[in-house]
Amino acid sequence: MDLTRRGAIGAGAAILAAPTVQAQSLNRERIILGMTQEPVQFNPLLFVNAGTENVPEACMFDALWDVDASGNFIPNLAVEVPTPANGGVSADGLTWKVNLRRDVRWTDGQAFTARDVEFTFRTIMNPAVAVRNRGGFDLITDFRVLDDHTIEMKLSRPFAPFMWSWQNMHIVPRHILQGEASIQTAAFNTTPIGTGPYILRTRVAGSHMVYERNPNYHRGAPRIRQFIHRFIPDGSVAYGQARTGEIDYLALTGVPNDRWTEARAIPDRDFLVYPTPNVQFIYFNCGNPRFADPRVRKALTMATEMQKSLDDIYVGTWPRTLSYLQPTHWAYNTALRDYTADPTGAAALLDAAGWRVGADGIREKDGLKLAFTMSTTAGNVARQGTQALFQQNWRRIGVAMEIRNMPASVVWGEFTTQSRFDTLLVAWDPTLGLDPDYTARLHSRFIPVKHRQGSNFVQYENAEVDRLLELGVTQMDQAARKATYGRIQEILHEEVPFAPQGGSVQGHLKRRQLQGPQPNQYVTDITWNVHTWNWG
Repeated sequence: MDLTRRGAIGAGAAILAAPTVQAQSLNRERIILGMTQEPVQFNPLLFVNAGTENVPEACMFDALWDVDASGNFIPNLAVEVPTPANGGVSADGLTWKVNLRRDVRWTDGQAFTARDVEFTFRTIMNPAVAVRNRGGFDLITDFRVLDDHTIEMKLSRPFAPFMWSWQNMHIVPRHILQGEASIQTAAFNTTPIGTGPYILRTRVAGSHMVYERNPNYHRGAPRIRQFIHRFIPDGSVAYGQARTGEIDYLALTGVPNDRWTEARAIPDRDFLVYPTPNVQFIYFNCGNPRFADPRVRKALTMATEMQKSLDDIYVGTWPRTLSYLQPTHWAYNTALRDYTADPTGAAALLDAAGWRVGADGIREKDGLKLAFTMSTTAGNVARQGTQALFQQNWRRIGVAMEIRNMPASVVWGEFTTQSRFDTLLVAWDPTLGLDPDYTARLHSRFIPVKHRQGSNFVQYENAEVDRLLELGVTQMDQAARKATYGRIQEILHEEVPFAPQGGSVQGHLKRRQLQGPQPNQYVTDITWNVHTWNWG
């Protein structure tokens, strides 16, 4: 029997029960932000789960510059954003000079200096440290501290997304970390010291984190004394708490997609449609022998009803995309054609690849069954519905998939970073802001289980894709870059290390009195301007 629209949602979880509305009074001394996932890594150079782990990053750390809701780079630790016009960037784009603010201090009282920026750079480039991305930093051939508040960097060649490199990596303290034998296991990673607007006071694993404002924050002390980040794994329960006021702001996964119309009508609440750079995928672990052959990955993708999943489960709130980019991105390849919802073609491709249906109805080859698991964060109703639909799609072509979901703190730990999964259902962004560069997630040098760096968790290797990725970041002409990234998307469309489902659009719900939260499609961090939040 086919999954119906209601059934698809209900298959992943019990049908949502209407929450009891018992209004909670507003406490103007604090803000409670609710999310379904929990951060586990607080070192801004090491975290994996963007969106969730951006929250401690934004509360406790700063970058040289940020990106505002209009896509403009704005100074943070830097006095101004370097440009050719102000002399911060040389005419050939190879020399960058950055002047730093003189009024910044770490929350333990130590002064922030250019040595901290240098230390951050050298940590990023340390091969013993498994940072998530070295894009752009690996082109710095000479890093000089000119004085306590001025740095100069020389690049080996122009790098188009260099501004995004520094926006994406926040600065860590040299005076605390320089003596650590291993930054990977430093106590700092769970009890950090930063320059940010809030200071972490307590953490109750599985429940919440409590921050107090930093009275000496260089952009002005936050107006709210306390910031609480609460974790509610079940999305429907989280929505209920946002309705009653137990939490002030429900973000990230946010309001279940089939409740958006209802949420818009709740008195004294603002419903925010929040476009993101994220795309949701099926991640195939190419290091698993079942998925080593690109024909298998493509066949599995062909069998899925991707558009149906968006129409029935995401209620038409997400656009279909055939790429790792949102379909509105300037570099999106519009020539790609959707080949999904084709079980006949999928079965024929598996036959051609040597995977034949066995006596138990499951395909096998060389004694190996085409049976595997799919994991994502437990409690995400829409993802669970999607998994149920794909499970049904694959069963029709003789493929067995078992749903094995776990808490976010587990699934995004070494289970993902050490590529221990079979398949994942995951939504991630390009690693350099909105630039189409995807080196950290695709290049063969960025497989962390092999090279201790990067985010190529699917273990995808393709020499031509490597070459194109290396070419794309050197091109300054947008038309030339569009052609390069268009070709990359063509290859991925055929080899499918990850199967794109849709572009993520979130529905957030907040108390109307809460001012400051602002949709920003250029970042995954919903707290990107948390230092400005207030109660009006």
